Amino acid sequence: MVGTFGEDGRVHANRPGIEEALWLLEIHAKSGKICLRPNCDDISSAVVRTWILSTHASSQSQVNSLEMALRNLAPQLAEGSTVVFSGLCRPHYTSTVLKQALEQQGGLKVGDNISLYYLPLFWSGERLQEFREKPKVLARFDGILSSKFQETLLRVFPSLSLAPTLEVAEGSGLFSAISREVAQALGLEFARMSEMYGINRDEVLGLCKDTEVGLVGRSNPVPGRESIGTGIALSHFPSRDKPRLARAAHSINEDYQRRVVEMVKRALRHCGYPFRRSRVAILGTDGLLTNAWSRPESPPIIRSLQKRGAQVSLYPGDSGSQPWASMVGESARVENNLLRAVSKANCAIIALPKTRVWELDTDQLAAEMNRPGAICDLTGVLEASNVEKAGLFYTTIGRGSLDG
Repeated sequence: MVGTFGEDGRVHANRPGIEEALWLLEIHAKSGKICLRPNCDDISSAVVRTWILSTHASSQSQVNSLEMALRNLAPQLAEGSTVVFSGLCRPHYTSTVLKQALEQQGGLKVGDNISLYYLPLFWSGERLQEFREKPKVLARFDGILSSKFQETLLRVFPSLSLAPTLEVAEGSGLFSAISREVAQALGLEFARMSEMYGINRDEVLGLCKDTEVGLVGRSNPVPGRESIGTGIALSHFPSRDKPRLARAAHSINEDYQRRVVEMVKRALRHCGYPFRRSRVAILGTDGLLTNAWSRPESPPIIRSLQKRGAQVSLYPGDSGSQPWASMVGESARVENNLLRAVSKANCAIIALPKTRVWELDTDQLAAEMNRPGAICDLTGVLEASNVEKAGLFYTTIGRGSLDG
């Protein structure tokens, strides 16, 4: 494996899939089953015959990095080698740009001397077993699949479909990511409508569970990485011809954090507090980081709350307070203790995943917070009845309030 894995300063708080992957990587690296290298220069092409390039051809910097890596790799390839590209990209990218780079820089012909495969892998940070069991698609440049390579992949991914061409496989990866982002946007639109009508979105969709509406609309309200696929698709269309539904979904999901700020504003108003000088505690960071997979950064919602005059405290979870303290600076008070973070708060934003629900005790939250106090539950980890029984106002994405 070539690259920086877990050593690039990224914060992966409350992301059990990534933490699990890094833990397994450390075990296999220590045992010698995996050999980590900073670059390909000292890897013998006589020993390694299968090369997997794992990134997404999305932003220009990522495209440049991928193509540079391929130009450096191509001269090292021995005849009979297999090159696999496993990221999202636009259709025809693998068969034109990557194939051309391999042949021009390495001198070997794709299809005759070396094999070129495409495998669209898209990981949203879920548990590794769940990721493995998701259906996968595989295609080869000339359509002739090697049974040996196919058997190797089947040992890793038990559900594998074969695509007739690289372009069809590229389209499948892209369309899958876009459809998930559209589903998330639809879920947020249902939430907005529910808030306007004073109804509970989840109760409504529970009655639609056997219909396509229920299956699509109950997607996780927290936007994920699917915007990568939409971004790739939209970047290759002229402005006036961009796919309207994908563009609208992209815009709705990007608007998510503004919706959270509005929800906090309504919750504070319900409890009789002005936004300015209110104390807002943020517990967790799920869905609040716009570049959680690319570089460490302060959640933009902290800046939005501070601009409106709120005093913000942050409990980032089990990743510790130190890296977050340097990121947020003076924008928020960072605590490594959840109860200290909510002490005297008028409103608490819950952004912890379900795996961390054991940290939340509604009676303790009520005892530490100012009364009346409000809970804005972004990840749906708390029971509304328990929160209200403790004497706090409960709200979440899609939970309507007639007096809101």
